Amino acid sequence: MSQFFADVIAFVPERDDEAGRSLTAGNYAVERRSYFGLFIRRCYLSFFKLSWRGSIKLLADYKNWVEGTDAGYNLRPTDREGGLLLVPTLSDEQNQAQIDPYERYEKATRVGDVHSAIENLRRFFDQQFSAQTEESGLTQHALLNLARLHYSLGEFQAAGSAAEEALKLARNANDALTALHCNNLLKRLIPASSSPGSNVSMTVKPNTPPLEVLYEVQKGISTGDSLRFAFRKLYQSIGCGDASYADSNEAKWARHAVQATLWSFAGVESLAQTHENIVITFTEAGDDDSRLNVLRAKARRMARQGNCGGALMVLLDPETWRGLTLRQYGFWASDVWKALFETAKRRRQESLISEVLIPRKPSNGPYAQAFGQRIDYRHRHNESVGTKIARRLLDDKEYTQAMTHILDALWNSEYRGTWTYHRLAVAQLAEVSMEFGMAGRGRRIIEGCLPQILNGDDIEIRGYTCFTLARCIMAECWSQDDPKEKPSPAQQVTALEEAIPFLQVAETDFNQVGVYTERLNVIYTLSVVYHNIALGIQAVISSGDETMATPDRSGEWDVERLALEARVTHMMTERDRMAEMYMEVDKMRKEVSSMGADEELRAVLDAVVKVGAAINRVPP
Repeated sequence: MSQFFADVIAFVPERDDEAGRSLTAGNYAVERRSYFGLFIRRCYLSFFKLSWRGSIKLLADYKNWVEGTDAGYNLRPTDREGGLLLVPTLSDEQNQAQIDPYERYEKATRVGDVHSAIENLRRFFDQQFSAQTEESGLTQHALLNLARLHYSLGEFQAAGSAAEEALKLARNANDALTALHCNNLLKRLIPASSSPGSNVSMTVKPNTPPLEVLYEVQKGISTGDSLRFAFRKLYQSIGCGDASYADSNEAKWARHAVQATLWSFAGVESLAQTHENIVITFTEAGDDDSRLNVLRAKARRMARQGNCGGALMVLLDPETWRGLTLRQYGFWASDVWKALFETAKRRRQESLISEVLIPRKPSNGPYAQAFGQRIDYRHRHNESVGTKIARRLLDDKEYTQAMTHILDALWNSEYRGTWTYHRLAVAQLAEVSMEFGMAGRGRRIIEGCLPQILNGDDIEIRGYTCFTLARCIMAECWSQDDPKEKPSPAQQVTALEEAIPFLQVAETDFNQVGVYTERLNVIYTLSVVYHNIALGIQAVISSGDETMATPDRSGEWDVERLALEARVTHMMTERDRMAEMYMEVDKMRKEVSSMGADEELRAVLDAVVKVGAAINRVPP
């Protein structure tokens, strides 16, 4: 075998000519720098580095291969040490930096093992990375990673101390890029003002990471700034990514995820779903937070639309929870729980909520494992809170107090551009206007944004708005001129018939969402409307008998009377159908409200626990 390699290497020149060019094949069979020449030289050098024991093992494996038996690849870990198979060289005697501690650091970070993560981070950066010096020279990188670790766990005081120390070392080492990362992290830890537009945004500099600019979007949304500011920061992040040669896919998909969130706030769900589909299509399970965030947003939208089963299918899909860290698991488990909780809350399943869901409510993230003072943004009294408070006050008939919160929500939503909350506040304002005797004003307010509401981006808001609009139409008939003057039967019938389509839309939407109480109110209103239409038509027939029973009009009136009587019969039939539907839905409501946890619900909650146990490596 030694003679074989000696003969093979003879086909390749040992060195180039004086001009540095490879000798031609006229003198040698193979060029030194050709692919085949490089392969032959590499094989010869590998054989030359073998020890005597390694050469014997290679010969034995070659014979086994010729005979067709198992050969090679049965090396033991001890064979690679101590020069048993390879002759040690000078480079083997030096301690080379290993990547294993950093891999253990990342694994410990994913499962929330803080002490192991810090210890492996110290071991990695304590290694010798250069032969010229015994120190690593990367202490600022170690402190920056330590600061990020504390920040991800919510330990903001410890993160600030590590970032400040890393900033000092980076400046002493003239490491401008690390100093920029430290400054950006420290800016995140500064408490923001609660006044919109009063926060000084980050100045974009060369080599500014796109993700740091993108963080300003979250900061602005949390402190009450408008969506215009958020979109401006989004475009700055896109510019930073285009100007950087090292723009990562993580930043690219994060920008799409943020755009989906912003368009959802703006009430344009079609664009939001487009960006979500882009992220889902081009990412894989466990890539980064962007995929998880868009899947969570998709599940929340489906649960909001009444499709709790579809939301659970998205969240419990292995492609969603595979590769989650402990921090991500907290948000994922909370979304699963919220989908179940919102569905039970709509169905008024009080026993299920108190006995099963509340005791098994997961936390949003891991508990703090070190002492630290949390520095967080002070969130404003925003439009979402205002509409929720107003809803409770409207249910309690406190219309005067609800007006303050509704107007506050209207101003905030219009300033910020969050039109989804603006449409809900408009419907609440119309309801208050109707209660104050201004039904016509409430109708005009809703009709101003009715096309966007009927689009169906939020069917619960559409159902509530259509129900309120129908009530305003019926109430307006009595308050057009003189509230004390009773409208004619024909006017009553016209107003009631105009309200029927909106009541039907509201009944369909509440049925899809699964809100039984509101659906019963709509069905009861429909039954009353059909009954009153029938009474009104009968009144029209009676008045027609007195005014139109003349020889000239008697023939025409008989035809009209037959048509009106047919309408009366149809309205009575619809009234009876609504009454039967009311009884069925009320029976269903009572059965659903008394239901406890079934096997499917317990299986979902157990699956959430098993996923968390797998992440923590604890047997379930």
